Amino acid sequence: MRRLLLLLLLAVTITLPALGGQSGKVEPSPQLDLGSYLSELSRWSESAGRLGNHPEEAASLRKQLPEKWSVSVQEQQFQVSTRWLGDALDKLTKNPKSAPGVSREMSHRLQSMLDDAQALAHNSPSDPGSARAKLDNILNRREFRSVRTSNEMESLWDEFTDWVWAILNKILNHAAGHPKVTRVLLWAVVALLSLAFLAWLIYSLSRVSLAGLTLRPSRAQSGKIGSAETWREMVQRAREAAANGDFREAIRIIYTAAVLSLGESGAWRIDPARTHREYLHLLPQDSSQRPPLSAITHCFERIWYGHAAATAADYDAVMSQLESLQ
Repeated sequence: MRRLLLLLLLAVTITLPALGGQSGKVEPSPQLDLGSYLSELSRWSESAGRLGNHPEEAASLRKQLPEKWSVSVQEQQFQVSTRWLGDALDKLTKNPKSAPGVSREMSHRLQSMLDDAQALAHNSPSDPGSARAKLDNILNRREFRSVRTSNEMESLWDEFTDWVWAILNKILNHAAGHPKVTRVLLWAVVALLSLAFLAWLIYSLSRVSLAGLTLRPSRAQSGKIGSAETWREMVQRAREAAANGDFREAIRIIYTAAVLSLGESGAWRIDPARTHREYLHLLPQDSSQRPPLSAITHCFERIWYGHAAATAADYDAVMSQLESLQ
């Protein structure tokens, strides 16, 4: 397994320079002490707050953003990645309409980082108990929940994969001098990869519920939705789901509310047998309601069926599109 990871790392190392040539290079951030780091976070937090009303500044800020912040605290060096901030600025540059939600999400995260840095500045280095409590608090966050030490079974699995890799090395070395054997091995690998892809495809399709392809919600999804529920009532439920942090469910409800809203306005008759794209095709090409419904449908399919992560920015975007339908 370690050798496989090394091969992947080598491939990424070879590929990155070619990709890097296509984008502008950003000078690395200078070494920052804790005070300078606090000032840098404050500056970026203020800039993120302005993006809600001035999304045109995103491109300029993206050019100023270093790949990481190098921070020196009490003779220790820390590397703080800014990749998430760069992705948010790129998203805002491509879609200025998402400025309010993206700006709010960036501001919240930068403020959280600023609070942590300020707490570190006030933490006494001579108090190991306080430092340990802070470390435990950080490690209990969601992003660190999957981090754990390897158990005995995983160590045995690594030894087994090393043994298999050694055998494969011997086979490939012997086959290198026999073209016919090499050809047989090549086709065997192709066949195995094809079977693996076919198995994955069957497994993926088996997880798609046919009932989920229509507007008729399953029992697990329907909650308290009844036949008399209006689209305005569904919007209220979507807001409640978003307030609880369940943006995925909120976006699903907003999509259904959008279809029901157009149905109530006479655009079509609700038919649970129709697919999402069939509803979209019922609207004329020149209809002013088609672009917002298309945006809502695309976001819903990407998150619900594509299993993409749903964010507050996605929720704000589809809610804005729903309001533009009215």
